[in-house]
Amino acid sequence: MSLALIIFWAAFPCQAQSKNELQLSLGDSVNIYSEKAYRRDNGTYFEAVGNVIIISGQDTLYGEKATLNSKTGDITLEGSVRYIGKNITIYGSRIALNMNSNKLEMDNARMITTEFSIVASKIKKISENKYFAKEAEFTTCRDCVESWMISGQEVHLEIGEYVQIYHALAKIKGTDVLYLPYIALPVKTTRESGLLFPQLNQRAPEGFIYEQPVFWAIDEDKDATFTPTFLGERGLGTNLQYRQVFAEKNWLEINSKLVMDEIYQPREQNTSASNRHYFRNYFELENHSQWSNSFSHHVLIQGSGDTDFFRDFNYYTDDRLLSNDYGIDFFINQRFDQFSLSLESSYKRNILVDDPTEFDKQYVQTLPTVNLSVMPQLLYQGEHKFLHKISSGFKSRFSNFKQVEEAEEEDAYLRNAHRIEAYPYVHFSLLNWGPLNLSSNISIDYQEYNFDESEEQNFSKYTNLISTEVSFTMDRIFGLAYEETYSRDEFREQDLMKFKNQSGKEPKKNDKLIGELPSFESALARERFKVTSSSYRHAQEFKFIHHQILASDESGNERFLAQIQEEEGWFDYRDAIIEDLDELQSNETRTTIPLKNTFEFQWNNSLIKKTPKNYIYSTDEKYLKDQFNYSTIGYFELSQGLLLEESADSVEDKLTRLYLNSGYNVGSWRFKLTDYYFHQTSDNILTLHAQKRFERLSLLGKYDHNSFTSSNLKVIQTGFQFRPHDILGFSYLKSFDLDANEDISSIYQVDFMPHNNCWIVNLNYRETLIEQRFSINWEFNFGNEEFKEYRTNFWNFTRI
Repeated sequence: MSLALIIFWAAFPCQAQSKNELQLSLGDSVNIYSEKAYRRDNGTYFEAVGNVIIISGQDTLYGEKATLNSKTGDITLEGSVRYIGKNITIYGSRIALNMNSNKLEMDNARMITTEFSIVASKIKKISENKYFAKEAEFTTCRDCVESWMISGQEVHLEIGEYVQIYHALAKIKGTDVLYLPYIALPVKTTRESGLLFPQLNQRAPEGFIYEQPVFWAIDEDKDATFTPTFLGERGLGTNLQYRQVFAEKNWLEINSKLVMDEIYQPREQNTSASNRHYFRNYFELENHSQWSNSFSHHVLIQGSGDTDFFRDFNYYTDDRLLSNDYGIDFFINQRFDQFSLSLESSYKRNILVDDPTEFDKQYVQTLPTVNLSVMPQLLYQGEHKFLHKISSGFKSRFSNFKQVEEAEEEDAYLRNAHRIEAYPYVHFSLLNWGPLNLSSNISIDYQEYNFDESEEQNFSKYTNLISTEVSFTMDRIFGLAYEETYSRDEFREQDLMKFKNQSGKEPKKNDKLIGELPSFESALARERFKVTSSSYRHAQEFKFIHHQILASDESGNERFLAQIQEEEGWFDYRDAIIEDLDELQSNETRTTIPLKNTFEFQWNNSLIKKTPKNYIYSTDEKYLKDQFNYSTIGYFELSQGLLLEESADSVEDKLTRLYLNSGYNVGSWRFKLTDYYFHQTSDNILTLHAQKRFERLSLLGKYDHNSFTSSNLKVIQTGFQFRPHDILGFSYLKSFDLDANEDISSIYQVDFMPHNNCWIVNLNYRETLIEQRFSINWEFNFGNEEFKEYRTNFWNFTRI
């Protein structure tokens, strides 16, 4: 503070002010307002009393009484004091501020920000963004500090960075649950290294499982997580994760689990400790790179020491295992203006083997597959309704199938070969007349096989197919989608009650009031009302399709021809003889329409709801194109085929499967039905799903049925979700095999979700045919999207 300023305000006589006005101005940086002000000792001391406000730069201090020492620059503020800085507010009983050093100290203080709060016996401001708190309690719960907190003897805080707590004690509802000598928590948008919250599980037969993640924020574009794990009877292990982002849509992720297993021994069904340590591991590397809009690649590498790992640690691998094999998958794609070229290759380990430590050398690998796809080329386009357009296209594929070691049996399948495929086609748009369309598609599906064994003859097959389709569409629109605003005078009082809040929630009671306040209907006090109207579009499409195989032939290797007559002899579905697909006893083939000479009828219906968004005026006061929301609330699809060349006495014997697919999704109802009905055998492949939502309850029912002897599936799934209170939720989901009369899985779950929106605790118990597991999961709100989704998606059964 300059000497001239001190002389300036010290020259004022001792006086008292009765109004809350500017009492002291120290340059442009400090202004003091109060109701009264006093000066003494020749202006050395200044005292302000009554609603004191001190403005210092971007900081503002409030209190009942303030004293200033001009020599030292110390300001003391007492009473119900408050400090407001940039994005921070601190309440306390006393503030001590030095204007020269800009250091601030508060007693019995509570710091509040948008992300967290701290209660401490003393808080010191070290610099612009750094604070120190003594005997403090930290929490992200702004509404209820007692919900959960972490207390510590010393707390070091850097706004926008992190908070460090020494001798930390985690508390929930005032109960001590965990002690940590040191913990660092991020209070910024960028990531920070430190301990993450542990995961607790109980699983038979290993018992109690404890996982403690340690997060390492290596850089802005890379991080790692190291998770030491106690696996109960199984011993010790660790999880490792490394993630890195190189650029947009260009990333790498590595995951690994290592276990020194004290139970497992290969080829032994141990359920208790074996007194030996067996090293087990699983690793996964995944990389995706989108180098440009036309060039990309994807790599997935998985490996493990034994295939039993996926059984014993299924809670870790279930979301990572995509099929009954694992290994190396590689894909690269380049798109050009007129065609695209891709290469994919895989080298896999078969899980379904007797010896979990051995590699199945007779498992067929794909090394590699090359795909070529030519964009449809427009050959002709006319201006008339008839013969409107002609286009053509071409697809081709080369696949190399290889075994590490060929089977020695003489009757073994031929598994070492390369296959060349070609699929040219021509599409004719014969008629385009309003809702009526007539089109035809002619194609050739060709495969050629060359075997590694020199004595084996090559094999080839082709199918020439023509499909002709007549379609007729018609729509009908009900209502008009719009939003209008009306004034209160345009409604009668009984009509205004239609706009009242119908949430059904009871008003909160105030414990400090005697009795209850009379109810108040806010709709009666509103001046303007928005009325939203939706429209519905019912679309129907009728299709009459004729499928005809013009020519089909197989030539060459008779051994391979006999092999692909059965599904077990295929490399993949492309090996099937299209003309004989309906004769295969496979769920995949029996649900398709035979293509020999078949007439197919389709009736497709959809009901779409159109709802206006918030009204936004454009220059001409009309809606913009994106001012509506669209949702499908119902659909109904029907398909039936008729074999025209079938020599049968009755029409029923000529009918193919009947396909029905229907769904209804509106209000509190969710309904879905998919059914394949086979007229000749009266068999069904049926899936029925229904869900009903009430205010506090949601019910689920699902039934899967396959009556074919080879499949024989009858599984029913039932469940409910019950939320008797906003803070408490119960979930139950059970799958039951009706044929075997046994449970497949049962899941019980309890969620405790306090109103403070700070944390959620989840208790989960699941019992399946192979395991029993109990887990406790904590979800804390650090502003992450995962917490918001977990809380809002309670009524989604997929979260169980």
